[in-house]
Amino acid sequence: MYLTKINAQPVDGNFDWNGYFSARQHESILEGIECRGLLESVRAMLAEDNAVLTLSLTRVLRALLKDTPLAKPRILELGAATGYLTRWLLHRYGGHATLVDNSPGSHAAYLAVQDPVKEHIDYVRSDLFALDLPREFDLTCSFGLIEHFADKREVLAAHRRFMKEGGRSLVVIPLDTKLTRVFYEVHPEQNLGYRELLTIPELKAALTDAGFEVLGVEVSQGFAYDYAAALCR
Repeated sequence: MYLTKINAQPVDGNFDWNGYFSARQHESILEGIECRGLLESVRAMLAEDNAVLTLSLTRVLRALLKDTPLAKPRILELGAATGYLTRWLLHRYGGHATLVDNSPGSHAAYLAVQDPVKEHIDYVRSDLFALDLPREFDLTCSFGLIEHFADKREVLAAHRRFMKEGGRSLVVIPLDTKLTRVFYEVHPEQNLGYRELLTIPELKAALTDAGFEVLGVEVSQGFAYDYAAALCR
């Protein structure tokens, strides 16, 4: 149970319902709010949690991939950071993966991860646009990558470049909703670089413009922000 904090007394016969619906009272309450405390409360409520993300991502990916045969696939994740998405896929489907990221900080964070599936992962420190790999991957993917590029065509072309004939691509992005906007507004430390939030129609249009056929889209529920996952070929 969560109890709101401004007038946190039970309703009785003396409660001022006229004041409750009065814009004037709303203004007086807002004037007395301590903004830093309010900000910290919202930040705490919208904090990222790996366990909650795993539950959310599991629901999304099971629905999205239920008709996609992935028996021990070869996976390529671009802009991978710690390879969270790929590690979920390896735990479920097996196979072998290559993670690509050019950030020393991301690589250091990956090295600190304790996960047995890392023995099935190769980590490549490279600019994804200068990447030299064979076209052999059953699944290419990214989680929170394409929204950092104003022109999506080149970064999406990289997803296609290494996908073998008959392969699939999985693109996950933060979704343009009120919840996601609030999340990034109250977490400015995560929002320093260029980030363009997309709606589902905008995501589909970007994928289609890059030459993909969109097979399905699933949207998260219950996480700190809303995200969408699109499966393409």
